[in-house]
Amino acid sequence: MERYLMYLRKSRMDTDFEEVSIAETLSRHRTTLEKFCKSKRLNVVEVLEEVVSGESLAARPQMMRLLELVSTGSYAGVVCMDIERLSRGSSMESGYIMQILQVNGCKIVTPGKTYDLQNESDEQFTDMKFMFSRYELKTITKRLVRGRNQSASEGKFMGSMAPYGYRAYKLPGEKGNSLMIIPEEAKVVQMIFDMYGQQGMGYNAIAYKMNDMHIPARKGQWSQTSVANILTNEVYLGKIRWRREPVKRVVKEGMLSKKRILNDDYELYEGRHEAIITEEQWDRVQEILNRHKHTSNHTERQLKNPFAGVLYCEKCGGIMKRYVPRPKESPTAWFRCMTRNCDCKMIKCEVAEKNILNAMEEWLEEYQIQLEQTQTQTVDPIDTALETVHSQLTGLQLQQEKICEYLEKGIYSVEMFTKRNAALSKEIEQLRDSETDLLRQKSEGNKQNRAAAELIPTTQHILDSYDALTVEEKNSLWKLVMRRATIYREPEGEVHIHIYPNLPR
Repeated sequence: MERYLMYLRKSRMDTDFEEVSIAETLSRHRTTLEKFCKSKRLNVVEVLEEVVSGESLAARPQMMRLLELVSTGSYAGVVCMDIERLSRGSSMESGYIMQILQVNGCKIVTPGKTYDLQNESDEQFTDMKFMFSRYELKTITKRLVRGRNQSASEGKFMGSMAPYGYRAYKLPGEKGNSLMIIPEEAKVVQMIFDMYGQQGMGYNAIAYKMNDMHIPARKGQWSQTSVANILTNEVYLGKIRWRREPVKRVVKEGMLSKKRILNDDYELYEGRHEAIITEEQWDRVQEILNRHKHTSNHTERQLKNPFAGVLYCEKCGGIMKRYVPRPKESPTAWFRCMTRNCDCKMIKCEVAEKNILNAMEEWLEEYQIQLEQTQTQTVDPIDTALETVHSQLTGLQLQQEKICEYLEKGIYSVEMFTKRNAALSKEIEQLRDSETDLLRQKSEGNKQNRAAAELIPTTQHILDSYDALTVEEKNSLWKLVMRRATIYREPEGEVHIHIYPNLPR
């Protein structure tokens, strides 16, 4: 029996123009499609559902999973409410989705029409539908942006999460949200501004003080970043800042994705909420911040840590930062864990670097031997298993044809036929599942081989020419070959290293 996938998607931005909730809409769509599939006797084996914009494929995990499943070649079609649910993104991404479906002979099944991409007219019609869908998305986006700009200019809070010291609430009698002060947290905000502006404490010292006083942060413990975010946010002055971190579309690994970028030329509006600090407190803090910024601009910052963004503490998971003591104390650079109260001892940078190089060299040698052993196998066990499954499927399908003949000739009663057919269908279903699993394993194995083809020469290049590389080159190459590395130095001095090569998971 042919197998189908069901895909349901609802965009969050649609809720700005509809009174019906997202959950209610998705539930209604699912009920409609289930009735449709039942009437058409379509065997839907998996339902994939997500609430996300159709603009970016990279931000749609369920669609990515659907494409992986379709790529196994085990599915006859994808059932959805309409073609726009599959993609509203760029022509590159909608083309990619169409290509996956077309290559694997997978149809698009909607209540209104079934699209067979092997058929030239259906393919052209699908292209047109995607094009109109992109135009519709742009229209909706423009309308949404216009409304959000208007709301920001009216002093309404536009964020998804209220800043520390406030909670968001729905404005009575009108659309939009504003902020309400949380008195206990507001006192902490006042304290942070006084510590920095009056007492001369830095980000780190303030974070340590907050944690020492057991003052809870919104997430986890206080850190330099959480303190800095408070000291630089005009919301505490009763303002609303807009376009501070606009979304920029980028192409990464062939996929359209979004990232936020800091914008110094953002807009400020008078907010509908109360301020927590005074203008004098704000000006005093900003004057100190600008002074520090001015000083740091005179010294060109150069990357000195080859493991920046790669090396973490094995004990607590905190980032390991490069630390250079004052010249009078020691000229040696050290790595230290930035998590307070973690008992990981500082490690000399040169010792850590040597240990990581040795660990990477050992891993590369073992990995090459493992690949050679795999490649020398004359028969792929997965291919053998697939042949067995296909052979068993063929046999069971022949048996189904036989019992149909027996029913027609009167050898089998309806009851006997129903019982025997149900047993055969169950066995076939189990074999289909095994086939899907084996195809997934084979696909993962191919990914591993492709990754190895790129990873091995890059790793060998690092090991062969490490001393000749600049710190920036080392850092870039480590990020290519490793997801991360962890290190821990026990109080007695023993160092533990673990590396995590950048292989597909």
